[in-house]
Amino acid sequence: MNRAFVRIAMFAAVLTISACAGQYRNHGYMPPQEQIGALIIGVDTRQGILNAVGAPTTSGVDVENAIYYVRSRVHHRGYAKPDEINREVLVLSFGENQVLSNVERFGIEKGRLLVLEHRVTKLPGKDRGILQKILASIGGFNAASVLDGQ
Repeated sequence: MNRAFVRIAMFAAVLTISACAGQYRNHGYMPPQEQIGALIIGVDTRQGILNAVGAPTTSGVDVENAIYYVRSRVHHRGYAKPDEINREVLVLSFGENQVLSNVERFGIEKGRLLVLEHRVTKLPGKDRGILQKILASIGGFNAASVLDGQ
């Protein structure tokens, strides 16, 4: 009888300790890196991206000019409050005609926001001033050479 009691006590102790180990839970959806790498800035449209990659799992993160994908990993323990151990945020920004203009990936480390990836393609002509645009459009002048000569 003493052995049976020791076995039951040991089983209860192991069960109790294993219950305190905690569980890891994933929340949200993050598209695979291969799909994000295949997106072409200035070419892909919002609807095409939603069809190919999928919609975000949280309804409040789909706004007019951007789509936010958020994924987090949380460690739950029975005796303590949940601890977020990892979070990734992917932001797809859209410009005119809902064409992809920017891809950014953020992470959180020790409570601080970190930029993991930032892809932007500038449209041609956006970096010129008005005088440079006027001079460049007249007879093939190079506006930079005229303005630098002054």
